[in-house]
Amino acid sequence: MGSQYPGGRIFGLDVMRATGGTIVVLAHSSFLVGHHWPRFPMVPAIDWVALFFVLSGFLIGGILLDQLARPRAPLTAFADFMQRRWLRTLPNYFLFLLLNIVLVYRGLAPGMLSKATVAYAVFMQNFHLPLDLFFWESWSLAVEEWFYLLFPLIMYGLIGLLATQGPKAFLLACLLFIGLPVLARSGVAHHVSDRASWDLWVHKLVLTRLDAPGYGMLAAWAARQWPRTWFRMRWPLVPIAALLLWATLGNTYGSSPVFAVYALKSVEALGLALFLPLFASWRSGGPLNGTFRRLSLITYAQYLVHMPLLYLMRDWVPHPVAWVCALRYIGYLGLVQGLSAAVYYGWELRFMRLRDPLGRWLVQRMGRHAVPV
Repeated sequence: MGSQYPGGRIFGLDVMRATGGTIVVLAHSSFLVGHHWPRFPMVPAIDWVALFFVLSGFLIGGILLDQLARPRAPLTAFADFMQRRWLRTLPNYFLFLLLNIVLVYRGLAPGMLSKATVAYAVFMQNFHLPLDLFFWESWSLAVEEWFYLLFPLIMYGLIGLLATQGPKAFLLACLLFIGLPVLARSGVAHHVSDRASWDLWVHKLVLTRLDAPGYGMLAAWAARQWPRTWFRMRWPLVPIAALLLWATLGNTYGSSPVFAVYALKSVEALGLALFLPLFASWRSGGPLNGTFRRLSLITYAQYLVHMPLLYLMRDWVPHPVAWVCALRYIGYLGLVQGLSAAVYYGWELRFMRLRDPLGRWLVQRMGRHAVPV
């Protein structure tokens, strides 16, 4: 879930990530000011979490393609990739899993605890069956973690076991990730009977959402294979992307049940992916570089911070006087940003700094003499 792209930081990708993170926070917390501003925030009703999936696929795709360009054994490359992903994501996840358990146990957050809570520790809360207990925002983190594990496992498996060439193995894994979720939706369609069941069985299930990072991975592959075409098509693809996203607006289970089950999430992800040539080519924002970089860096922490804080402040922010409510809401948003920065710099970054030393240790331990990719 990082914001790195081969060749350095890209301002446009930081903009995508920071914008998506901000809108998710506003969308989840808008009910706090809904008494005075019922239509806030007025943003397109697309799945903004899908933006993170697509962007994550694009960024991870660049990392894996870089790995394929280096002569390393598949097992060594896979182990190094996974330790980097896990040191980036797991410390935050388990910190906030524990926090959410405490909040639910003390009655400070909605939800329930049971023996099934252990499923959250291994990201099985929504892999193939929905487990709707608590820590509901973690559904998207489970999608990301299974993507981090399954994609390189399939890719390096094709390379190591079937002697498939690296770029071809990457492309085959992309196509599997894009195609298999459609079959998975066919398998769960009989569970869907209304908007709530659609949300659990299609919108938030790992197996039905892996196509979104798959489209991002495919975009990374296209950017490497045809860099000039990728750059030339950045503007022509924008109206196509906008048209695809426009086609998803208002298409809920109630209005278009078949489309919502089988195609809505795929069309949405493809539309978002088609914006990548434009934003990935936006190298610098001048004086805004630092602002969006900082916002992008804390987005993961922000996603985890904003919901527990929302539970704790949900009775304090609303107020019958509009300006008091607005000030309190601004205070909530400021606290989200401050705590997110504290989590990033005080916790998350400490584990990320272990990745390079551990990577060097893995190479020494597993050996450079193994059969290379």
